[in-house]
Amino acid sequence: MTAAAPLASETAPSGQIESIQALRAIAALLVVLGHAAHETEAIGARVGLPAIDLSFMRWGIGVDIFFVISGFIMVHTSADLFGRPGAWRVFLTRRIARIVPLYWLLTSILLLGGLAAPQLLNVPLGDWQHILASYLFIPSLRGGDETRPVMALGWTLNLEMFFYVLFAGAMLLPLRRGMAALTLVIGGLALAGMLLQPAQVQLAFWTQQIILEFLFGCLLALLHRQGVSLPGPGAALLVVLGFAAIFRIHGLDAGETTLPALRWGIPAVMIVAGAALYRGAPPRLALLLTGLGNASYSLYLFHPFALRPLREVWIRLVGGSLPLEIYIAVAIAVAAVASTLLYRWVERPIGRRLRFPSTTGTAREQRPAMDRSRWAKDGEAGHTAG
Repeated sequence: MTAAAPLASETAPSGQIESIQALRAIAALLVVLGHAAHETEAIGARVGLPAIDLSFMRWGIGVDIFFVISGFIMVHTSADLFGRPGAWRVFLTRRIARIVPLYWLLTSILLLGGLAAPQLLNVPLGDWQHILASYLFIPSLRGGDETRPVMALGWTLNLEMFFYVLFAGAMLLPLRRGMAALTLVIGGLALAGMLLQPAQVQLAFWTQQIILEFLFGCLLALLHRQGVSLPGPGAALLVVLGFAAIFRIHGLDAGETTLPALRWGIPAVMIVAGAALYRGAPPRLALLLTGLGNASYSLYLFHPFALRPLREVWIRLVGGSLPLEIYIAVAIAVAAVASTLLYRWVERPIGRRLRFPSTTGTAREQRPAMDRSRWAKDGEAGHTAG
């Protein structure tokens, strides 16, 4: 590991790190893979084929990667704004403008669909308080024992929004003191959750150990900001080892006994570090995945809307004539194409319409051109969730 000035090839003109954008695509595709495999349980039961079992791997590592990337991107795009008047307000407003419109749109579609055909839902919609909490990103019980919003995938956004509030509070201070305060707060919340195990729904949700993964990403961004870099072989080794850790090997996997923040957070950090700290030209695969990485938020939120209808079409038209592995491949392709179109026709146009001046006048005048570019592109480089 060496310290060096960033090379021109490390980022796109917008300030995006192309390898990180590609990693967002991979993380989203892992989530789609897991949910597509879950759909094979219903398909297999109706066509007489065994479901695809992915228990040998943790496909949910995609969410852990998303959370680490989220912390990284927040620092990467707004480190120079710490301590500046009004920056926290601009940050929160931009995050809301980035996250809320598509999520509210798809949640509303799900609600309308559930009211019209409730038999299509796995879990009832819940009462009006649960629906309101879902729109406001407040953790709420669904079905009596599961803390999920109306749109189940939105649990990650509930945690993202909480992190954004904490991060905005840290922005009231200069960078070093702000990051120290954020470390103490997030670390304290995770420790309190582990020791006290609160029963209250919101407290239990906000003190999950997984919140540490946002902090890991923030600290990684500080290393990147200091010019720390990895040579190509070292970066590749980190990524390979990180992904290797998602496979469960009987007798060796410590997933049931190790702290989740370490068991899954550390591999996620290794993967993101390999992508973020490599300063050379991005691999060709990364360039190919960048476009899907830009659409990863749409892919994450929308893919269930593609998988469920495809499941019914597959049962009627294909039945048991083809292996269910082919269904998974087709499902991933359909979800990727549909989500890319959603990004181009809905998510990106809404984001452009909601874009406004980056910062208050005084702060903006003092910022270099590249910093303003990165701040302006925060909307496209931001959410990770999962």
